[in-house]
Amino acid sequence: MKKIFLILVMTLGVFVSRAQQISVNTDVTMLMMQIYNAGAEMTIGNRSTLGLSVLGTKNPYIKKDMKLVAIQPEYRYYFGGRPLYHHFVGLGLLAADYNFVQKGKRYDGYALGAGLTFGYVFALTNNLNVDLHAGFGLVRTSYTKTYLDGSAIYVNGTTRPTEAGFVGMRLIPTKIGVSLSYTLW
Repeated sequence: MKKIFLILVMTLGVFVSRAQQISVNTDVTMLMMQIYNAGAEMTIGNRSTLGLSVLGTKNPYIKKDMKLVAIQPEYRYYFGGRPLYHHFVGLGLLAADYNFVQKGKRYDGYALGAGLTFGYVFALTNNLNVDLHAGFGLVRTSYTKTYLDGSAIYVNGTTRPTEAGFVGMRLIPTKIGVSLSYTLW
């Protein structure tokens, strides 16, 4: 019986020593704009984490004719001596599919990009944290533009009611917000 107990304690010691912190989060500022989101973050080193956020919306109150689905993986390095604590800098990617109307034109397309995020995490309780973050990045968009009133779009010497192939690169904010995260273990 003592041998079984000793083997059990040694086995648990190995698992505990290699335990990863995993937290789940949501961005409260996006929720206030009716953009539903969820994320998870896992420690992968003494000062680093790897996270994945997904978000989506359809016809939020801020823009009635809008659809958006996006995914944002991110690597973070924490300067506070341990992950999920204090100042951090992150490198993230962005992939989004969107469809919205603005000033009488419908934009339907996708965006791909990468950027830097800076932020600070502070603890409310042992398991509950608040994450303040802001980031910018270079994003490539490709979309189709259509006038809603049926008039033609003038592109490259031709007119059509719908024109595909608009492509652009922009330096834009990629992640700004306040996240609430809960550490599972």
